Amino acid sequence: MGLDVAIDIGTSRTRLATSSQGVIFDEPTLVAIDTNEGSVLSVGANALDLIGRSARPIIVYRPLAQGTTIDFDVTARLLFGLFHRAGLSKMSRARVVMSIPTLATPIERRALRQAAIQAGARDVTLIEAPLAAAIGLELPIQEPLGNAVGVIGGGASEIAIISLGGIVTKDARRIGGEDIDRTIADAIRHQFNVVVAPAMIEALKYNLSSVLGATNGRREVVPGRRIDSGSPVEIEVDASLVNESVLAVMKANAEMMQECFRITPPDLSQDVANLGVTLVGGVAGMRQVGEYLSGQTGVRTMVAESPDLVIIRGLQMCLEQMSTLHSIFRGRE
Repeated sequence: MGLDVAIDIGTSRTRLATSSQGVIFDEPTLVAIDTNEGSVLSVGANALDLIGRSARPIIVYRPLAQGTTIDFDVTARLLFGLFHRAGLSKMSRARVVMSIPTLATPIERRALRQAAIQAGARDVTLIEAPLAAAIGLELPIQEPLGNAVGVIGGGASEIAIISLGGIVTKDARRIGGEDIDRTIADAIRHQFNVVVAPAMIEALKYNLSSVLGATNGRREVVPGRRIDSGSPVEIEVDASLVNESVLAVMKANAEMMQECFRITPPDLSQDVANLGVTLVGGVAGMRQVGEYLSGQTGVRTMVAESPDLVIIRGLQMCLEQMSTLHSIFRGRE
């Protein structure tokens, strides 16, 4: 019998879990390809390590942007590499459950499904990320209650009101953690005339950020390269620069949530008012996100424990509870 596999494939990070081993892959969504032979050399964290360390001509691809597939072939190669890391081959014909943003178009859904089949999957079920998160949170989604879940990821943000096993209302924006990174990098370039490595930008985002400004006044020294001369330099970045970049994305999330609440049926709106909203996704774990969104929307907003792992946990639970959750899976083609 084929192995069951859950995959939370995101713009920034991808996670893979099996029904028997739990999460066995949690790394950046990257693929390193030898441009001469067209072969995949590595996926995930090891892909970046190959740059400048080999005589081979190597390009590192990020096959997703803003939560959706932009390169079908590279996505299939990524999935094939993931299957290989999980000990699967095309002969394994694994049954796969994957997350997908609510804003994905039918074409994008078909592309992701076909990429998984090309990589060796036997059967592919796509589950909207907020629904997978609600399952991972063990919310009573099959009851007539309005369960509100928000996802703030690297490439997209979304919110959904879930009741009786399905999404009743939703809203989404193609904006997330990568937009924060890009804005921080642009601000440093403008203020210091310096380019900083993506890993340093990521560290600044998590070390200094606080949406309501609690970290203002803190500073961190990071290495960079001057744009005009190319010489290495160290700069001191203030938290206020980071917080301004974070705030722009959080404002968009607050507007998204308010729009979703506006179109939610009154009975379910009352449930949301009573139960609040639970946030998941890597960006949700940043300082004061819940407090800021609570203040902006007027609805209590909580951040889940280990918010970056909730979706993959929900997908893994889907594998384990296929029969119990049959109504949720029905019709997801």
